[in-house]
Parts: sequence; structure tokens; C-alpha cells
Amino acid sequence: MFVADFIDKVLRVSKALTRKSPAYGHDYRHETAHHPARYRGQHRIDYETCIGCDSCNKICPVHAITMKKLPFKKKNIVPEVNLSVCIFCGLCEDVCPTKPEKSIVLSGGRYDMISGGWHEDQEEFWVHVNIPEEYIKSRLEEEEAARVAKEMKKKQMEAKKKAEAEAKQKAGSEKLKAESGKRKTEHGKEAQSAEAAGGLPDFSAPPPGTGEEPPASPAQSKIQNPEKGEKDG
Repeated sequence: MFVADFIDKVLRVSKALTRKSPAYGHDYRHETAHHPARYRGQHRIDYETCIGCDSCNKICPVHAITMKKLPFKKKNIVPEVNLSVCIFCGLCEDVCPTKPEKSIVLSGGRYDMISGGWHEDQEEFWVHVNIPEEYIKSRLEEEEAARVAKEMKKKQMEAKKKAEAEAKQKAGSEKLKAESGKRKTEHGKEAQSAEAAGGLPDFSAPPPGTGEEPPASPAQSKIQNPEKGEKDG
């Protein structure tokens, strides 16, 4: 019985010594392991969905976030994190307004985020955002196309307003000409009717439609001012 137990233990130890571990020859430090739901690791920053609101930088309690300037007119800043200063509180992720996914997430799996305290070591512990040149070029082309379209739309609106103003002015001048011609026609008709009746037209009368009263005749003036008529007699 003793011999059998001894042999079994020897075999088990020999098997354990000869079998290689799954982690043998492989560095698992930079690979994501199984983490709980509230695990906070290295930051992951999505520069395509980031709107550059600067909220993560403003809320950081230890000033571990700096905003990288981009050559765009809109959405032209993205966050970069100094891991040697960050306390992994997760406030930057909580305050990020982008939906459905946040642009900054603490979901990395690195475990070697321990600095030796030297300046050179701290410079290495940064989450930098490296944007491809193709993306920058495409964004600049989109902004230029949007600017040209906006200018074209503005010019079209100005041309439309100018055309409307000219049309309105032309319509007003044509209306004035039509009214003037109508008044001349009415005066001509009155003159013709007066000539046909053997008299002379009263040119002292104002044109019709002006609202002015015609001057009083001598007989009417005498009736209205009898004293003046007696003096004249």
C-alpha cells in the first residue's frame, strides 16, 4: 500500500514537471483578461466620435488629461491621458456626452502601468491619439466642401433678394406710369367734351383723384364774401 502511494505521487510530480504551462513563452501583460463589469483600466479614445467638448478635461480631479489640437475648424480637439497621474476614477467616462458609445472608456487590460518615478518613465505612460493622415485629409476636404456649399447658398439667397427687390421696384414704377397715363387720358376726354360743347375746359381745376378743391368763381366769391363784393362795386 505504501509503495503504491509512493509511485502514484512520483508519477504525478513527474507529469507536472514535464508538462509546459499555457503561459510559457507568452507575455500576457498587454492582453485583455477577464475583468469585472466595473473594471477601470487603460483609456480607449475614439477620435472619430469625439466632439471635442472638453468635458473630460474639465472634470478630471488630478489634471491628467490634456487636449490635443487637430487641424480642423470643428471637433478639433481630442483628449490624451497621462497614466502616471491618472487615478482611474472614471469621471471622464461618466461625463462624456457621446451616444450610443462614449468616446473615452476605461476598458484597457494593461497591468504594467507602474512607473519607476523617473521623468522618462512617466513620459512613456501616456494614452496618445494617433490620427491617420488619410482621415485628416478626408476631414479637411469635407470641411472645404461644406464651406463652398454654404457660400454658394448665401450668394443664391442674396441674388434672390436682389431680384425680388428689383421686381418690386419695377412693378411700382409701372403702376405709377399707368396712373399718370390714366389721369392724362381723363384730362384729354374732358377737353374734348368741352370743345364739343363750345366752351373752354377749366384748366384751373385740379386733376381728378388728387382730393383738392377747385378755385371758387367770382360769383361764388361774392356770395361767400358779400362785404368784399359791395366794396368792389
